[in-house]
Amino acid sequence: MKLKQIVVSLLSAGVLASPLAYATNGDEMMAVGSQSTALGGTGVANYMGAESTWANPAMLGKSQGSEVTGGVVLFTPKVSNTGVPALSGVTADSNASTSYIPDVSYASRIDDSLTYGVAVAGIAGMGVDYQGAPATHIYAKSALSILRVVPTIAYNTQDYGVGFSPVLQSGSLRLSYNASGMGAGNVNSAGNSDSSSGFGFSLGGYYNASSALTLAGSYQSEIAAKYGTQISAAGAGFGLVTGGTKGAPFGDDLNQPAEIKAGVAYKVSDSFTLTADYKLIQWGSAAGYKDFNWKDQNIAAIGAKYSAKSYWLGLGYNNANDPISEKTPGVYRDDCINFFNNMFFPAVVTNSYTFGGGYDISKEFAVEASAVITPEVTKTVGVTNFGGSNTTKHSQQSYSVSLRYKF
Repeated sequence: MKLKQIVVSLLSAGVLASPLAYATNGDEMMAVGSQSTALGGTGVANYMGAESTWANPAMLGKSQGSEVTGGVVLFTPKVSNTGVPALSGVTADSNASTSYIPDVSYASRIDDSLTYGVAVAGIAGMGVDYQGAPATHIYAKSALSILRVVPTIAYNTQDYGVGFSPVLQSGSLRLSYNASGMGAGNVNSAGNSDSSSGFGFSLGGYYNASSALTLAGSYQSEIAAKYGTQISAAGAGFGLVTGGTKGAPFGDDLNQPAEIKAGVAYKVSDSFTLTADYKLIQWGSAAGYKDFNWKDQNIAAIGAKYSAKSYWLGLGYNNANDPISEKTPGVYRDDCINFFNNMFFPAVVTNSYTFGGGYDISKEFAVEASAVITPEVTKTVGVTNFGGSNTTKHSQQSYSVSLRYKF
């Protein structure tokens, strides 16, 4: 028990120490685990081992025996931004170009009908670093990282299963910049972060419509978060204060939104499986995100997996609409929202192409890997009060390696 506590503590420290985590679906990671990632982020109806708890806690009901999986994801995003147009709008590249996100999941069958598990991973984050940008840009850095600890209990029969997970979330947020060149303040020059912890839950179910077809759905609750005065202080630097003439202050709530998921898995043959998921992330009703004009995000993902005796190969595709809507330029506070979204939180990528595979080194031990390629997206928003418009460009690649041990 002591060893397990040490491992979890080290993992948690590693996740929260990561400077940022870029993600395909808003600020949420597309998937946890190499197999789900390789299959386009699908997994609501497809059993993938202990890490299935992240897609649908009910899927642990399809487990056999006990297993532990763990891995690390290397994110290598490329982001650039034109900064403040009134200062000539020089384009600069973000230095926040590398992030490591570990995960670990464990599951064990109690009897023919019950399975339990626990999983820990970084599940969301975003950020940029323009601290080395020219004076005609803006010296800015943002970093949001979110960790979840998820114990799970799942019940199954031959035809269906249900699962439930209480969720503990811990997050960290930093916002700092020096925009004195445009008359704004020098905010959080010490680079301090604030943390927030909260609780939620996840539940799900699946139904074996036939020996080849599984239908499933799951729900993740909204989790409240408030990171000190990071957001309101950032807004105050641009003059958004109570009683001021430029507009009402920003609030400090930044709840992680609820998610509704549905999935299907079809076993075409003993060696070939097709998967498809639909996910709705409810940014539009989450405190904080809705105040910054984020809208609900629809995500569609598909995957295909070929399995042989000692290896598997997979590929997939994930499509998610840009959840950030532009405010009408010209109103000072709305221009601030446009600028903060596009500059500090450019969660605008939409299409991702995925592939990966795994190899059984022995009956107990396997190694898996995946890659995600996300093409560049360019987004320009109006910031009339700052001299015109602001443009961000964002592309990303990620690579994961996972180890699986059955016992």
